[in-house]
Amino acid sequence: MTPRPPLLLLAVALPLALAAAVLAAPSLATANPAAPALSAPDPADEDTSLAAALKLAAPHFDKQLAYDLVAEIDPYYRMRGNSGYLRSLEACHRVLSEAGFASPGSDALDELEFHDYGPVLPAWTPFSASLSVYSPDVGVLHSFDTEAGAERTFLCGNSFPTRPDGLIAPLVRFEHSKPVESYAGTIVYGDLPAKSLFARAVQQGGALGVISSFLPEYNDPDFQRDAIRYSSVPYDAERKGFGLNVSPAKRDVLNRLIGGGMVYVKVVINSRFSDSRSRTLVATIAGSEDRAGRVAVVSHVDEPGANDNASGVATTVAMAAGWSRAIKAGELPRPRRSVTFLIGMEFECSREWLRSISDSVDMALIVDMVGQDASSNGAVPLVERMPDPGAIWDRPPLDIHSAWGRGDVRQSDLEGSFLNDYVMAAMGARKQANGWPVTSNPYEGGSDHESFLERGIPAVLLWHFTDPYYHTSLDRLEEVSPDEMENVGVATLALLHHFCQAGYERADEVLEILTDAARLRLETEAENAVRFLVAVADDPARRALVGDRERTIIAAWSHWYREAVLSMEEHFEPGGSRDDDRKALEAHIDDAVAELRRLERQALSALDE
Repeated sequence: MTPRPPLLLLAVALPLALAAAVLAAPSLATANPAAPALSAPDPADEDTSLAAALKLAAPHFDKQLAYDLVAEIDPYYRMRGNSGYLRSLEACHRVLSEAGFASPGSDALDELEFHDYGPVLPAWTPFSASLSVYSPDVGVLHSFDTEAGAERTFLCGNSFPTRPDGLIAPLVRFEHSKPVESYAGTIVYGDLPAKSLFARAVQQGGALGVISSFLPEYNDPDFQRDAIRYSSVPYDAERKGFGLNVSPAKRDVLNRLIGGGMVYVKVVINSRFSDSRSRTLVATIAGSEDRAGRVAVVSHVDEPGANDNASGVATTVAMAAGWSRAIKAGELPRPRRSVTFLIGMEFECSREWLRSISDSVDMALIVDMVGQDASSNGAVPLVERMPDPGAIWDRPPLDIHSAWGRGDVRQSDLEGSFLNDYVMAAMGARKQANGWPVTSNPYEGGSDHESFLERGIPAVLLWHFTDPYYHTSLDRLEEVSPDEMENVGVATLALLHHFCQAGYERADEVLEILTDAARLRLETEAENAVRFLVAVADDPARRALVGDRERTIIAAWSHWYREAVLSMEEHFEPGGSRDDDRKALEAHIDDAVAELRRLERQALSALDE
């Protein structure tokens, strides 16, 4: 089992200690007695805090429903528009219909419909395949008889079928020094990713197909000896080639054989292509107030893993189903804002949906790989923050990149938002309730949050990493924890309930969350700066450079948090809040901005001591 990324455990304590602290923090309104108080349209005895939202949400997430849905769609090898992809969406549609969602035009307020987006493209479905050594030895290396087979990922997506009796061809090792023409009529074996091998050996050199032994380091190939990577090769109707992946154990077999002389292998593939667009399931819980805005929750259904991403799909469906049932039963109020749940093709479903709507989106939550059990496989529950200065200047304990690696973020890309710390506070409430070890990581990219961030919409990713089974044959149902899906689902549902009810009356709590987070951040960066300056105290030139860098970092964080506080005014007014509420929020925001400037001066002064 792969150990967690170095220092990642250090990132758990401080953000969650902060989140726990702000749940009971005093309001900024008490810091300035002259500031008007926010009105409270909720009943006077109702607790509108995040902690209260968590208690309200907890009974309405059905972890068994979520787990059963993972079990139903895990057998399908899901790729854009193929039969398993469509059957998985039908399963989600059935569960949501049973919860009371209905087609537009019916009397139901909560709507459910399919949308077909994007161009018509070939959709690939595998049925069976095998890879055997034909000579000098005879034996099967990998095979599966149905798309649910344990070794199904050895066949790369978009691989064309062979004749029913297969094909036999010499196996040659890929070498950069060889002319690509020498691969014609052979099957090429190498340690590059299958996509790269295919482009060089098949598309340029005329090989019949490729076999790749590549497995990323985060999969721990020295320990996960039977893990077979999941990947695809480019669709090529002219070459009609194939790609295969082998496990580390079978890699060693091939290395031994090919080192001893000529090797022939036999490949049998039964697959099919059909034309399809990108289908997306769109479920919407209607808000009670027109023009109150909208929230999006997105999970991609493509890719064949149980955790990636059947777990995200099932968690999203269970949240939507539980929330809708609770509203109909009178156990939760209908949200002021509308909430749309999207399940479809990664990136494509979110980008096409955003192009298709006319109303504004206040924020997006991406639910991707959320079923891993950290105690079993070491995959840590994470909130990937939208870009903040930590994505550029990442330093422990608050900023630890995952093994996925840093994203391409420039300082000009940064725009402060309330969302990062707000989400972490909701997750922290669940942590406080049951010890769930959730933490955050700086922005890295790679999922649907990119689609929203490109349009300036606040968005974060809820995920788990590093998972040694990620994108391999070992990511199956037995690695999915219903308790972990429940942790993510309950905390996310609490956040949605809190935000989608939130007008000005809940803004003070979020302002306090942001101010406390900014205080912790600036104090931590001041401590970092002092430590770095002490290390170069004997070198005036380096000390000057380090000092300039540290001042830049502190100023960047202060600016980001001031923008985050100011973003509150735009996002905490669903519907018809009163003018005196707006004036109260503006006064409290002014107080928070002034406090942030004071904190920045205090942090910078520490560099001169």
